[in-house]
Amino acid sequence: MRLTLLPTSLLPSSLILLLPLAACESVESKDTLTDGIYADYAAVTEGNGITRAQATLRVGGGTSNTFVELVGDDVLTVTAGGITETLLSANIGDYFTYLADLDVDAADTSFAFAFTRTVDAGAPQSTVSLPSPFTLTGPAADTVFSRATDPIVVTWGDAGSTDALQVKLTGDCIFDHLVSVDGDPGTVTIEAGTLLPTNEETPEACAVSLVVQRRRDGTLDAGFGEGGVVYAAQTRAVGIRSDP
Repeated sequence: MRLTLLPTSLLPSSLILLLPLAACESVESKDTLTDGIYADYAAVTEGNGITRAQATLRVGGGTSNTFVELVGDDVLTVTAGGITETLLSANIGDYFTYLADLDVDAADTSFAFAFTRTVDAGAPQSTVSLPSPFTLTGPAADTVFSRATDPIVVTWGDAGSTDALQVKLTGDCIFDHLVSVDGDPGTVTIEAGTLLPTNEETPEACAVSLVVQRRRDGTLDAGFGEGGVVYAAQTRAVGIRSDP
């Protein structure tokens, strides 16, 4: 079982958002039935031959900060390409998320997540498949853009997919900026003046991560009574610099 540290673009989005929070709490899985759990499943690859499977369980719905710690015979597994892996805990304090790396990343690879236990029937069949891969062709790494005057032209190859596509820019000196792209046209432009500085009085320069993600939703096992989401994504990222 290989589990390596991957870039933040391969981490669960909920984990990235919750890292600054200190108000998380956790419950042991033995204290809740499956119909009281909300599930967040993802299978994400950067096209390097590895897909990271991720699972986060909560009680109280998708916006809850109460996370489920697996104990006893409660197990999360994922199956893809004929291989089944157990997802391992990667908790930060009371934030419990479960991860496994699989050596597959081809288009339409199917991932089956299973939450198995003996206290009830669990949720043994949540499925999703990877969308088609693509190549991020622009902008070039380390390109410097002025927020005031320079548009950022984002381009990618193998366009035309029917799956959802989004572009996200994050950095210490700007507010996160998310663009949903209709029709997968192979290009989108972030116009000058669009990115907003976190410090309006003294705008700063900083490194910015530009992430393009092609995403496909799957089918969540109905055993999770609080609902949830299961998706797979092809993600490509480049680092640029944002100046005032």
